[in-house]
Amino acid sequence: GRGWGGRYGYFFGGMQIQGICAYFYGERHPTMGVELNRCRINSMVDSPFFKKDEKKKAGQCRDGRSDCEDCRTTDTSDIFSAHLTICQKPWECKNSWDRKSEKLCSWLHGKWFQTRRSFEESRAQDDPLRQLPNLAGAYRAETYFGYCKQPGRNGYLPIKI
Repeated sequence: GRGWGGRYGYFFGGMQIQGICAYFYGERHPTMGVELNRCRINSMVDSPFFKKDEKKKAGQCRDGRSDCEDCRTTDTSDIFSAHLTICQKPWECKNSWDRKSEKLCSWLHGKWFQTRRSFEESRAQDDPLRQLPNLAGAYRAETYFGYCKQPGRNGYLPIKI
């Protein structure tokens, strides 16, 4: 595989949705695409700057602009969708992030677990697969809604199917 159109797919995620979207708008319909704000749509809670050890342009914006928004400080009310690569997968029950990402990653994980809880609540009361952990005294209940008993993947309460 050389990716979509032989030009899209060489980057991380390129063989998946990121690649087909880039191909569709970059190759098939180049006049129809618009650039979306990466901190609000598909937010990854990432730093916009090159690190000092990346030997590129340390401290400069990754997108080549002279001024860039730091997605780690985006107001939660401005985020429409997220990509949990940097915050990591919720079922890993992560208990800490770097200082700048902590608030937003914790909030995104909380939204994921809130959706999980809503799913469980939608199951019939007598469904043996339904899991509604007691939140009183639960580990970080405001984030994990009872589905992480402790930090780490072993602490996760999997969805019963």
